[in-house]
Amino acid sequence: MTADNTTPTYVLRYFDIIGLAETSRMLLTAAKVEWTEEHPEWPQEKPNQPFGHLPVLVEKSGAEDEEDFVLSESGSIERYLARKFNFVPTDNKQMARHEQLRDQHLDAIIAFFAQLSLVDEAKKEKREDFDAMLDKVIEIHTALIRKNDDC
Repeated sequence: MTADNTTPTYVLRYFDIIGLAETSRMLLTAAKVEWTEEHPEWPQEKPNQPFGHLPVLVEKSGAEDEEDFVLSESGSIERYLARKFNFVPTDNKQMARHEQLRDQHLDAIIAFFAQLSLVDEAKKEKREDFDAMLDKVIEIHTALIRKNDDC
C-alpha cells in the first residue's frame, strides 16, 4: 500500500529481536498500512527516546502542517493501533477481557526474560516456575477460545 499526502505512515523503533514489539508488528501488518522498522543504536539512542526505552511508534500524518505522533510503551502502542484499525471489540466488558489476556501475555514475556539471565540451580528453578505459569496461561486461553462463539 502506497501512502498519499494524507495517509499516515508508521515507523516502529525496536531491537531486531522478537519481544515487546512483536504484537505491534503484527497489528501494523494486519492493518495493511505502510510501515518500516528502525533498529536504533543502543545505548547511544536511549536518550532520544521518549522514556529512554523501546518500543516507540512514530505516526507520520503526511500533512505538512501536522507534527508526527510519537508513542512509547508496548501496551499503549498496541491499544492505540488495535483501536485505530478496529481490531478490538466496542463492548467494554469484551474489551476488558481482551486487555486481561494481553496482560497475561506480558506476564509470560517478563517471566521468560527474567529466567534467561539466571545461572545453574536458580535458572532451573525459575524455568520450572515459568513452565508452570505458561501451562496455566495456555489452559486459560484455550478454555476462553473454545468458549468464544466466533471460533
